[in-house]
Amino acid sequence: MKQLVVGIDIGGTNTVFGLVDEEGNIYAEGAVPTKQYPDFEQYLEELYIRIVALIKSVGEDNYEVVGIGIGAPNGNYYNGTIENAANLDWKGVVHFVRSEERRVGKEC
Repeated sequence: MKQLVVGIDIGGTNTVFGLVDEEGNIYAEGAVPTKQYPDFEQYLEELYIRIVALIKSVGEDNYEVVGIGIGAPNGNYYNGTIENAANLDWKGVVHFVRSEERRVGKEC
């Protein structure tokens, strides 16, 4: 079974994401208009729905998602948060990765 990772790039205007193998080949990609979701929880739900659909589009029986990489303005790797990003509508600190979901320093 081919292993893929989800790459997510959160920007102030758009969020783009894709499925990539270890050689850097892109299997599928998509986007969410970040500005359309001033409520972070609604944004997160929409992003989740679209990524699940993307995984299904490549045939989830043929591929295994083994990790996720996220790039975000003012992202705090240690806390799993986005902190006071000037170009995002979500002010303050938002918890992108909740502590119980984190596996820092461990293989997935």
